[in-house]
Amino acid sequence: MSLQTIKNIRRLNKIVRTLIRYGFGGLVGEMRLIPFIGTAERFLLIRKKGRGLSAPQRLRLVLEELGPTFIKLGQIASTRADLLPPDWVEEMKKLQDMVPPFPFEDVRTTVDRSLKAQLCASFASFDPAPVASASIAQVHFAELKDGKKVAVKVRRPGIGAMIEADVSVMRTVAGLLEKYVPVSRQYRPIEVVEEFARVIATEQDLTIEGVNINRFGTLFKGDARVQIPHVYWDYTTAEVLTMERLYGTPIDESETIMGKGLDVRKIAMDGVELFFRQVFEFGVFHADLHPGNIFVRDDGVIIYLDFGIVGRLDRDLRHYLASMLYYLVRQDYCKMAKLHREMGLIGEDVNLSEFEEALRDIAEPIFGRTLEQISVAALLMKLIHTARHFKMVLQPNLLLLQKSMVIIEGVGRQLYPDINMWEVAKPLIYRWMIREKLSPKAFADKGLKEAGEMFEAVFDLPVQTSELMKRALREELKIGFVHHRLDPLINEIGDAGARIGAGFIAGSLVIAATIFAVWAKGQGPGLLGVPALAWVGYGLAVIAALRTQAPTDGKKRHGR
Repeated sequence: MSLQTIKNIRRLNKIVRTLIRYGFGGLVGEMRLIPFIGTAERFLLIRKKGRGLSAPQRLRLVLEELGPTFIKLGQIASTRADLLPPDWVEEMKKLQDMVPPFPFEDVRTTVDRSLKAQLCASFASFDPAPVASASIAQVHFAELKDGKKVAVKVRRPGIGAMIEADVSVMRTVAGLLEKYVPVSRQYRPIEVVEEFARVIATEQDLTIEGVNINRFGTLFKGDARVQIPHVYWDYTTAEVLTMERLYGTPIDESETIMGKGLDVRKIAMDGVELFFRQVFEFGVFHADLHPGNIFVRDDGVIIYLDFGIVGRLDRDLRHYLASMLYYLVRQDYCKMAKLHREMGLIGEDVNLSEFEEALRDIAEPIFGRTLEQISVAALLMKLIHTARHFKMVLQPNLLLLQKSMVIIEGVGRQLYPDINMWEVAKPLIYRWMIREKLSPKAFADKGLKEAGEMFEAVFDLPVQTSELMKRALREELKIGFVHHRLDPLINEIGDAGARIGAGFIAGSLVIAATIFAVWAKGQGPGLLGVPALAWVGYGLAVIAALRTQAPTDGKKRHGR
C-alpha cells in the first residue's frame, strides 16, 4: 500500500467522523463508509454538533471544519443554482476563506526559490506582515529596486499536494454518492468535483492570473473609468505574482467614498456598465467581483483586483443572453421558449407550450414594478431554478455569470440604492445585437450560409429527381393507366424543375460574387472597383439566368 493511499484513507476517516458528528451518519451508512471507523468511535461521535440546525447549515459547518479545499468546493457549489435547491445555495455562499497567514520564513523561502534570487536581491523592501491571506496565497506589499511600489502574491507552501490529495478523496466520495445514493444523482456530484478540480488547478498557477490581468488591461485600454494593475513579469512565476500596487477605497464603503466628495451614482453606474461591457463586448468577465476586489480611487476611477477566476462567454452564449433579455422586455415568451430549444438548452421532448408558460410565470410579476425594483440577477436565478424542472443543460460560465451579476448588482445598490440595472444594460444589449445582426460581417456570414444551403439543394436536386423517377418506374405497372397521355405534362414538370435549378444557381452565384466583392475590394486586378473573380461570378450568373429562358427539350419536342 502506497504512502499516498494511506494518507487518503486517513483523510477519508476524518471526513467520515466529521459527517457523523454533524448528523450525516445515515448518509455515511448509505455510501458504505462505516467500516472506516470503529464501532465504539461511531457511538461516541453520534450527532455531537449542529443540533437544531438545518441540513444546509450543518453541511456548511462540515466544509469549514474540513479546511480550505473543502471550503473552495462549497464556494464552487454555490454557483450551481441549476443543481442545488435555493436554501443550499444561499448557505454555501456564506463560506469564506478563513485561513491564518503562513510564516514570513516560508514566504522568503518560496520567493527565493521561485525567483532564483534572494528576496533582498529582488526587492528594495518587503513587508513581512501580509495584507491579505486566503487558502491559495497571501499578499505582501513591497518595493522594487527602482522604487516602484508593488503587491506580491505568494502561493501557500504545500497547497498543491494538499489540494491534489483532497480532490482524490472528493472523487472517491462523489463516486460513492452516485453509486449508492440515488437521490444524489440529480445534483451530479462527480460533475461538480471535476469542475472544482479544473478551477482550483487554474487558481494555483499565478502566471495564469497574470495573463488574465494583462488581457483585461488590453481590453479596457483607453477606458478612463477603470484601472487594471500592471504585471511585472520579471518577478512573476507560478508561485509568485508581482503587480503594481494601486490605492483606493473598497467599493462597499459608501460613506467614506461620499466623504471624499465623489459622485456615488456615477461610480455605481460605471461599475455596472463596465461589467456588462465585459459580458457583451469582450465575452470575458471578472468572476470574483466581491467588494474586496473592487476599489475606488480618490478621483472616482474603479480599480479591479484579483483575476484568479475569469468567466468566458462565447458568441452563442452572448446571443442567448442578449436575445433572452430582448424578448423579455417585449414579453415575447414564445420566442424565448424557441430560443432555448435552438440553443440546445432544452431537449426535443420538452413541451414548448409548457415551457413558455413557465417563462411567463417567471417574468410577468416584474412588469408590475418600476424598473428600479427589477433585479436582473434575481430574474436569472428564477430561470436557473426553472431549468432544474425542465432538465435544462446550463454551461458553468452562465452560472458564474449569474453569481457575478448578483454580487455586482448588490454592490451597485449598496453604493447607490436607486441604481437601475435595466437602464444601464439595455443600450449595451441593443448595441451588441445590432452589431451582431446588421454588421457587414453578419450579412456576409448569413449570405454564405444561405448560399451554401442553396448550392446543396441544387446539387441534391438531380439525385432526388433520379430517385423519384426510379420509384415511379418501379410502380409503372400499378399506375400505368394514370400515365396515359400525360407525357407532355411530365415533360413540362421536368422543364420547370430545370428552370428552378438554374434560378437557384444564378441567385447563389450573385450572392457569392457580391460577398467576395465586398471582402476583396481593392485587392488584385478588377474593373470599376470590382475584383475580376467577382465579375466571373456575375457572368456565370447571367448564363444561368439565360438558361431559365432558353427553350428546353420538352418544348422542342412539342413544338412550343
